[in-house]
Amino acid sequence: MNLSYAFMTIEEVHLWRGTPEQQALRSQFVKATQFAYFDAQLGHPDWRGKRVLDFGGNKGNLLLDPACTIRHQDYYCLDVIGAAIFEGRRTFPAAHFVHYDRYNCSFNPEGVRDLPLPDLGLEFDFILAYSVFTHTTLAEMTDLVAQLQQRLARGGTLAFTFIDPHWNGNLRWRLEKRNAANRVEVLLEQSRNAQWCSLVNGTELYVNSAGTWDSQAEDCTTYNVYYTEEFMRAQFPYATIKKPVNDEVQHCWIKR
Repeated sequence: MNLSYAFMTIEEVHLWRGTPEQQALRSQFVKATQFAYFDAQLGHPDWRGKRVLDFGGNKGNLLLDPACTIRHQDYYCLDVIGAAIFEGRRTFPAAHFVHYDRYNCSFNPEGVRDLPLPDLGLEFDFILAYSVFTHTTLAEMTDLVAQLQQRLARGGTLAFTFIDPHWNGNLRWRLEKRNAANRVEVLLEQSRNAQWCSLVNGTELYVNSAGTWDSQAEDCTTYNVYYTEEFMRAQFPYATIKKPVNDEVQHCWIKR
């Protein structure tokens, strides 16, 4: 099988959905460089003895990076996918995994809408979120960022990624996976001056709008949202915004 083609095919199917064969194949493409990304963006801090919350960390994605120096006992993962949390506990028994049963149209369509963050009983030196707010509405991102900042220890750091639609063909890449060439050009023209936009099921583009956020899983299988660097600076003037590193496509938002 052509693995690049397989990745393009399965990437459109919600992780942890699909046939057992699709699920097994997807596991081969879990990004294993997330720690290296944040380590570089944060200036290679000393991670020894630091409590780290991997928000939306799936089955322990930061720990999957061979470069990771976070001690397992200092690692906490919070994710809306119950099956991922179960697998993380099995793979990294010394780490801490908590199911956050909040609604997400793609990843947890049966979850509780607007569920507050759980109290984990401690504060964190680092809270990291890789490609989490690329799948939530703007309102939800704003709400969760405020809640996460309250979980930081004194001197702590919150960092998360976002995708600029105009940077390095990010939006074009996504559109080309689900749309004919002529429609791709039409949608790109619509997004030309967009400060932010959302894309539902790879085909329905909403410019400067959250678009459809439906409770029916079959109606909202994938939800992707894009923000320009300028928009994020305006929304969060107190944060630092850094461009992608390590051949990644995602920018980094940092609040120390």
